[in-house]
Amino acid sequence: MEPRSNGELRPASADAGGLSSGDAAARLAHDGGNVLPTPQSTPLWRRITTQMRDPLVLVLLAAAGFTLATTDFTDAAVILLVIAVNTTVGVLQEIKAERAITALSALTAPAARVVRDGRQREVPAADLVVNDLLILTEGDVVPADARLVESVALLVDEAALTGESAPVDKFLAATGAGSPPAGSAVVSAGTVVVRGRGRAVITATGAASAMGRVAAMMVTSPGLTPLQRRLAGVGRQLAVGALLLCGLVLALGLLRGQPLQLMIVTAISLVVAAVPESLPAVVTLSLALGARRMTARHAVIRRLPAVETLGSVTILATDKTGTLTEGTMVVRQLWTPHGDASVSGFGFAPDGQIHRDGESIVADQAGDQAPDLVQLMRAAVLCSDASLRAPSGDNDDWLAVGDPTEAALLTAGGKLGIDVDALHKASPRHAEAPFDSDRKRMSTAHQLADGRIQINCKGAPESLLHPAILTDHPDVLDQAIDRADTLAREGYRVLAVARAERDTVPDDAAGYEHGLRLLGLVAILDPPRASAATTIAACRDAGITPILITGDHPATATAIATELHIIDAGETAVDCRTTEPGPAATRGVRVFARATPSRRSPSSTPYVPPGRSSR
Repeated sequence: MEPRSNGELRPASADAGGLSSGDAAARLAHDGGNVLPTPQSTPLWRRITTQMRDPLVLVLLAAAGFTLATTDFTDAAVILLVIAVNTTVGVLQEIKAERAITALSALTAPAARVVRDGRQREVPAADLVVNDLLILTEGDVVPADARLVESVALLVDEAALTGESAPVDKFLAATGAGSPPAGSAVVSAGTVVVRGRGRAVITATGAASAMGRVAAMMVTSPGLTPLQRRLAGVGRQLAVGALLLCGLVLALGLLRGQPLQLMIVTAISLVVAAVPESLPAVVTLSLALGARRMTARHAVIRRLPAVETLGSVTILATDKTGTLTEGTMVVRQLWTPHGDASVSGFGFAPDGQIHRDGESIVADQAGDQAPDLVQLMRAAVLCSDASLRAPSGDNDDWLAVGDPTEAALLTAGGKLGIDVDALHKASPRHAEAPFDSDRKRMSTAHQLADGRIQINCKGAPESLLHPAILTDHPDVLDQAIDRADTLAREGYRVLAVARAERDTVPDDAAGYEHGLRLLGLVAILDPPRASAATTIAACRDAGITPILITGDHPATATAIATELHIIDAGETAVDCRTTEPGPAATRGVRVFARATPSRRSPSSTPYVPPGRSSR
């Protein structure tokens, strides 16, 4: 037996055969579909009632009643028209905005492959149930939380949940009896498989999944905006003042012997005169114009008062991955024993420049200008499984298929004039030792024209820069280790690349990965958007303090925040795994790393993404 997410015990599925169709149907009927909870549609009458609860509108309604009582139908019609326009504009804006808010639903997979009745089949993602055996392959969006039972070079992009731009390796980890699976053996709803394949048993669906819990955190009751609070205060003051003055006029008139009917009409007339009938209409139309201008700039305004609220903002908290940055991995630095080189350009298009010692390396002449860089990138390109798709049809951008880190290597190779297809044809892959989490390396064997075998290896510097693997002089290794550490502290993801030639194909990974010669280091980063620095500067000029909150590594967050001038050089990020965000914010900290979507509260258990510390 194994517990479902709600604590109910259910029979464990057979990892090989999956569920039967009957069992899956019964579970679906009992537990409900794998869909995010959707709020009930607000009826039109409730929307209208909400709009008319504004204090000034209530005063206008009272004024309309008084004018009708005095048979002043013209003024009553004007007041009612103002109320109708104000209410209509507000209701239409809410309806329009709600139709545009579909971000979370776009993250769910429309279909998934599972094993049922011992056979693979494709089913709607909404029909998945706990204990279904899920089939995961490259490019799939994970439709539900699941525990891996099989993993082959599985790499998952978890940026939607954690903010980390670099994909995460997923593999089976040994756990003690009764222990929950380690974070490396868990996949979460809304994440994307970028490489490899695997099988996983679903553990939570719908609202109980990671994406469902994030969606639940977003359900909050809106409070009053500064404008609404001020207007409410004005409305109360006007109402109280008008009633007191009218009561005073009524009393003075009666004391002077005026007829009661005349004084009542006079008092009501003063109430109507004291109410600024045009104020709600002017405010609503001004906000509507602001919402229209913001819509032209692709901003969705759900409630009209939010337009004014932006003018009261003093702190702007922003995400990093895909917001301040491009959301794609790009090679930014190259290092070989002959020196450093910088790489420019954005996205996966092979457009950009490579500079060394103040000179630009021309792609057609790279073999003569920088043969060491060409050798480095040739080996990196050959030791990759990703591919790039050129723009075609309706798509104007280059697309990456596979691991985005490997796609970044292909892009950098293109900037050095390397024809990836021609290179693979000239040096076809003969065999490989795939990447795994223990070795943290990948090696490939390629057939050369002279019949020899070329071994290309890439991996984490800490796993590759060792005398047991490389034949380079210790001084070269020390230099490479120092440079790799410096780049890592600057927020880069660093790969080491090595090469060797053999007479025959090795029998195992150990045979591949010894006697290699270091070619260099490749530093990869999710670069800032071209407009991000300008936007941050505009916020500062407007008196707004920008704060960066991300799930990424503190070094990466610090590097991006420094480059965009969110913080000054030398300032560091707060690691939310070890520091409470609240006290840190009171000290003026402006960068928070390793953050999770949850909010700490005594009455709730925070959601911690798999593999993350809950501290």
